[in-house]
Amino acid sequence: MGAADLPKQRVAFVLIDGLGDVSLPRFGNRTPLQVAKIPNLDAIASAGINGLMDPVEAGLGCGSDTAHLSLLGYDPRVYYRGRGAFETMGAGLAMQPGDIAFKSNFATLDEKSEVVTSRRADRHFEEEGPILCAALDKLKLPSFPEYEVRVR
Repeated sequence: MGAADLPKQRVAFVLIDGLGDVSLPRFGNRTPLQVAKIPNLDAIASAGINGLMDPVEAGLGCGSDTAHLSLLGYDPRVYYRGRGAFETMGAGLAMQPGDIAFKSNFATLDEKSEVVTSRRADRHFEEEGPILCAALDKLKLPSFPEYEVRVR
């Protein structure tokens, strides 16, 4: 029986990025996954192959952006140019040729110890986030007055 005679196999590749999430006080300091009803996820998991992997190379901790490129067959060392433009467009800002985009996070600093206590303060940030973004949005750079900073 040749390869052309074999029945076609179908594969469902399910990648749930960020599934671990973070614990939230409103969930009794449990993650959304810990409180979710997940019979469908359980069914998919029990019928498949599950595990953890190093998507780019062993020991290299990478973000979702580089991991996804690698899982889809692209070497991020060749094709990755940063996630700023993706994040910018996802926030509803149009990119123009020549624009520079950065993905960044607000952080929480303990004023007494001067230690960053949360490097991703934007995760629980519904009240202060829009105020800080508005304060920085349309900021003019003294050395480059023809440009402005856009923040979302």
